[in-house]
Amino acid sequence: MTSVGGHPLAQTLTPNAPVLIRVGNQHDREYTSRIEDVETDAITINSPAGASAALLASGSREVDLSWLSPRGRYEQRCVVVEHAAGGQKQWRLRPVRRAVLIQRRRYVRVAAQVPVQVVVEGLEVPGLTVDVSEGGFRVRLARQVIPELAYTTVITKIGGVQVAVSGYVLRTSDASPDRTDAVIAFDAGTGEVEAIRRFVLNAQLRARAARATRD
Repeated sequence: MTSVGGHPLAQTLTPNAPVLIRVGNQHDREYTSRIEDVETDAITINSPAGASAALLASGSREVDLSWLSPRGRYEQRCVVVEHAAGGQKQWRLRPVRRAVLIQRRRYVRVAAQVPVQVVVEGLEVPGLTVDVSEGGFRVRLARQVIPELAYTTVITKIGGVQVAVSGYVLRTSDASPDRTDAVIAFDAGTGEVEAIRRFVLNAQLRARAARATRD
C-alpha cells in the first residue's frame, strides 16, 4: 500500500488497532488512539484525548504515529490534513515519510522469576517475570484488565542492579489461578538495558553449563 507521496503505509495497520501519537516537538508525551480507517494515501484515527490542544499550541501539523506489530515498534511521520471536531471526533493523517521499524523483536529470552513492580496508569502493581529479554519482560500480575499500549514503568533489581525501565503493554492474557500475564515491550533506546543484557547472558551460560553437566 503506497501513499500519493510515495510513502508506503505499513501493512500491519488495520482498523481498530491501537496506536500512539506524538505531537510536534513534544518528545516526552504520547497520546493513545485507535485506527478508524486505512486508505491508499491517508490514515484516519480517533481524535486522541488531550492532543488537539497540544496540536494547536505546537503551531505545527506534523505528528508521529507509532504502533506495535509482531516485528516490533513502527513509527511514521504524518501531517494532520483534516481535524473533525464534531460528533465523531477524528483526525485524518497523510504520511510524509516511510514507516520505520525503530525496535526489532529479535532479542533472546530466558525463563526467569524476578520480583518486579509494574507502574501502570499511576498504579504500582507487584509481580514476577515469566521470561526476560533486553527488549522486554513477560510479567505475571494479579488478575486485572490492562489496556493495550498502556504506558508502563518496570522497577526491579536484576543482576544486583536496580533499574526502572519504561515501555508499553504489547498484549495480555489470563493465567491461572487468577493471574494476568502482560508482555511489556521496552522503549527503543532505553538506557538501562545493559544490566538486563548481562542477566540474560549469564542465564544462558548457566543453562549451557547445566546441560553439559547432565550430558
